[in-house]
This record gives sequence, structure tokens and C-alpha cells, in this order.
Amino acid sequence: MFSYIEGTLSRIDDLSIVLDVNGVGFHIYVPPSLTKSLKINKVYKIFTSLLLNNEVPILYGFLTEKERDLFNLIINVPGIGPKIGITLISELGYEGVIKSIKSEDLDILGGVSGVGKKRAKKLVLELKDKLIDLEGISQENKKLLTEVLKKLGYNKNEIREVIEEIDLEKNSLEELVKISLKRLSKGNG
Repeated sequence: MFSYIEGTLSRIDDLSIVLDVNGVGFHIYVPPSLTKSLKINKVYKIFTSLLLNNEVPILYGFLTEKERDLFNLIINVPGIGPKIGITLISELGYEGVIKSIKSEDLDILGGVSGVGKKRAKKLVLELKDKLIDLEGISQENKKLLTEVLKKLGYNKNEIREVIEEIDLEKNSLEELVKISLKRLSKGNG
């Protein structure tokens, strides 16, 4: 329902935040690791996942789209709920979860609070192939962005330099084009 919510941070708890959007406070559960890096009265764009718990809507939020997408994959594994999804991302980080699942490291996954060996096996079994699709997005974005910039007249070196500087996974293709053009125009001005 909500892809993201952008607003001013008005409260931080151990497991949640309140984001003020034009006078409406959105209560959002976030990874505990995230709460340590946020500051009150600062504007944030939080990528969200809306879930129903006993018919009560609950928002879960992340600083990046890729973390939110990974969370959605994790909670769609039978027997794995949002609490485990949040804990995995908080304790291992995005890269750590991806690496542990791809390498089938049951010790690392199983060592996360609430997971254990049985759930770790289930996560690997259910998600290993799906992660290939998730990781493929950045390569597709790189290819498309390169094509767009070539058509706009930029040379290979300029394109390579600007692509190396930006995070291909955190942004949509449209945002990547805007960021690239901004950086390329600064280099020429």
C-alpha cells in the first residue's frame, strides 16, 4: 500500500520510530540497528511494508528499498514472521543475510535470535533461488543506465566513473538517471 513514507522523525524507541508527515504520525517498526543511526527532527525516507496482524495494520520500515524487498522475501517463507525478518536484517545486515543464504551458512543464520537451525535450513531452501532475482536488479539497472547515458552522448569513461560512484540497488532507474546526470553536469561545469 505504501512504498515509502517521507517525513520528519519525531520519536525513536528501541524497535520503532514515529515519522511525522504533515501532522500525521506514522508508527513504524524498524530494525534495532537502524534506530541507533537516526536523529530526531531530521527528514527521512523510510521504505515500508504494511502487514496485517490480527486485522491490525502494522508498518515495518527500512532505510533502503533493497532491505525492504529482502524483508518481504523473508516473511513470505512459511513459519518466518516479521519479528525474525527484522532481527535477521538488524543483526546480519542486508549483505550478511544475502551472503549467509547464498553460501548456505546455517551456523550464522541459525545463530540469529529466534531463528535456529531448522528455520535457517528453511530460509536457505526457500530463498536461495529467489535471491538471484533480487541481486539481478542492480545488473539490469547498470545495463539500462549505461544505454540511456550513451544515447545522451556521454562517453564510456564518463559513464563508468559515474556508475562506480552510485548505488545501483538503492535507487530506481529513473532516480539513477537523475543522479548520474547531476554528477555528469557538475563534472562538465
